[in-house]
Parts: sequence; structure tokens; C-alpha cells
Amino acid sequence: MFDIGLQEIVLIFVIALIVYGPKDLPELGRKVGRYIFMFKRMINDVKRQMDAELYEYTEPIKTEMEKISIEASASSKPQSDVTQEAPASEASKAVSPAPETSAAVNPAAPTSESRHNDA
Repeated sequence: MFDIGLQEIVLIFVIALIVYGPKDLPELGRKVGRYIFMFKRMINDVKRQMDAELYEYTEPIKTEMEKISIEASASSKPQSDVTQEAPASEASKAVSPAPETSAAVNPAAPTSESRHNDA
């Protein structure tokens, strides 16, 4: 917390021993312990209140983001299916020959004009 090493703790203990004496040192230790405990409890209470307030404000945002994410993933799936099906259908169109429905499509087929000329 304060990054106090062993040497600093020993120095503080020696100074407290000299200033307060061995008779009052245990009482001083209890008081310091109580104040540290109270300080930690106050810090934890403030932290808990801040977390509760943040949760109150962030939870609706999180749920809305999850809904948007679900909607986006649901709407992106059909688009990916369409893009995957489109090349397959285009490939099948390119492979299959077009049906011959008239003589204009097939130039080798005899027309009515060529039949009249042959006769």
C-alpha cells in the first residue's frame, strides 16, 4: 500500500519506543490498529457505493449492447448465406447450356427463307 520495507518499519518502531516508552507502546499500537481498520472500512464502503452507482448506470448500457450484438449477428447470418449461395447459382448458370428456343439463336438451323430458296 505505502511500499514500506522492513527497515522503515523497524525505524518507526524504534522511534515510537523512544518517544512513548515500553509502557504506553501497546496502547499506541492498539489505537493505530483501530484507525487503520476504520480507514480500510471507510475506503471499502466508498468503493462499494461507487460500484453500486456504476452498476446502476452501466447495466442498462450493457444489456442494450448485448441486444444490438445479438441483432447484428442474427442479421449478418442471412447475408453471409446469400453471398455463399450467389456464386454457386451463378456457376450453375454458366455451366448449364441455354435452351434453344428459336432458329435465331442457332444460326445453323434452316429458316423459312432458306427453305423457299431451296425449292
